[in-house]
Amino acid sequence: MILAVCPNPSVDTYLYMDAFHLKMSSRVTNKQRYAGGKGIHIALAAAELGEEVRLLCFWGGETGKWLKQQCEEHHIQCVGPHLSDDNRSCYTIKTPEENDDTEILEKGPEITDNDYKEFMDVFQQNISQAHIVSMSGSWPPGAPDAAYAEMINICHQEETPHILDATGIKMQMALQQNPYGIHINMQEAMELYDSNEPENILNSIPESIHLVALTAGKEGLYLRMNKKIIHSNIVLPQIHSAVGSGDCLTAGLSIALKHKLPIEETARLSTACGAANCLRKELGMLYRKDVEKLKNEIEILNFIDE
Repeated sequence: MILAVCPNPSVDTYLYMDAFHLKMSSRVTNKQRYAGGKGIHIALAAAELGEEVRLLCFWGGETGKWLKQQCEEHHIQCVGPHLSDDNRSCYTIKTPEENDDTEILEKGPEITDNDYKEFMDVFQQNISQAHIVSMSGSWPPGAPDAAYAEMINICHQEETPHILDATGIKMQMALQQNPYGIHINMQEAMELYDSNEPENILNSIPESIHLVALTAGKEGLYLRMNKKIIHSNIVLPQIHSAVGSGDCLTAGLSIALKHKLPIEETARLSTACGAANCLRKELGMLYRKDVEKLKNEIEILNFIDE
């Protein structure tokens, strides 16, 4: 079982408009809602690829009920505390003009110390059944900065492989606990390691972190495993939306770790998952048939022994 942790899920809403004007009325021509949050995207992708997935979230109010229903329809087991306040909603304005993809992001419901303790208790109860744990995204207000660091320590105690995809102080504190694996994008890596050279960044990350996935947009994936670095990529003829591609890539990493795939197969699967998300208009979603097709088209650009 893959345990996906998504502390701050959201209802991601696309608002389609002919034009968007500041300080003026703008009329919505169409609206589409998606279950969102990095961990939810990971769970949906892994479930689509046939994996047993359990999803740990704070489920807040009416939006939490809707999010949970969307996940359960994809045969995902949902666990975690219920909150009275709604989960956040995030809005993306879609127009044909330069304001396209303007984002408006809510922060999420405030959680108490008791809410946080209940969340960690549920995590502890479920981790013994997990083959791999994926932890990703932001936390709602009220969560301690050491939240992911605490989870990593629990994973170490249970000897459960895990992947972390986070930012800011929570990521920095988690890195001090030597997570098993991390997924980091180039912008985040540049801020942490003061370099824009992928191999320099990967070599700057301690070897105690067994798996490092560095994503660089159109340049693809740089993956470090077992003291080797592999660079994989694919050029797509058309991209509908790249939103959620990093999360789908993390789903591929999680599946590869669960099945103990070698580095090249891990890179192919993960890169194919990220690319498959770009082929569909649905936000943060891939389809199994696309992944199977793309795996054979992934280009392995270099294979370097450290």
